[in-house]
Amino acid sequence: MARSAATDPIRNFKFQVTINTSGALGAATTGLGSIGFAAMSGLSVNNEMVGYREGGMNTHPHKFIGQSDFAPVTFSRGVFSGQDQLYKWQQFLHSWNQASSGSTSADNDYRCDILVKVFDHPVSSGSYSTPGDVNGNVGNVGDARFGFKLFNCFPGTYSLNDLNAGDSGIMVQQMTLNHEGFVIAWNKEDVDKLSSI
Repeated sequence: MARSAATDPIRNFKFQVTINTSGALGAATTGLGSIGFAAMSGLSVNNEMVGYREGGMNTHPHKFIGQSDFAPVTFSRGVFSGQDQLYKWQQFLHSWNQASSGSTSADNDYRCDILVKVFDHPVSSGSYSTPGDVNGNVGNVGDARFGFKLFNCFPGTYSLNDLNAGDSGIMVQQMTLNHEGFVIAWNKEDVDKLSSI
């Protein structure tokens, strides 16, 4: 009996990150919008609970929703010679206070939106004997089946890993980004609409 590939969960390793830079930030961090990442972590939201006590109802407090707090998200990638876009974004945070008197707030905007798309793995697209798209075209990246957009992101932490002469690892840089919320697209049609939100 044939098994439908549609029942497979989405894989977590085939993703694309697009950082939507513009204005002075885009000029200061040339190429930031198209760099690749090895890992991303930390997407979550915490909804505050507000307790309210009422006389005559002494057994328990009423509970209401308060503010939502979005945890920082961390992006990791290898260190490549000549690719300093993340570091320049971190440096750009402090350039706003040195702007000329004729500059506008858009010239000093260090925030941007980030779009993340998660694609089909070739095995879960098509068939197991001919992986690829539904027509059997091997090498097709597949469709974006899941995605999310982070709003008003800016660097919170930038770091490089330790150096160690006794190790054979690679250098990794990490940037933890603060943001003001996200939306999630759970199917291909909604992922296609994320860039216009």
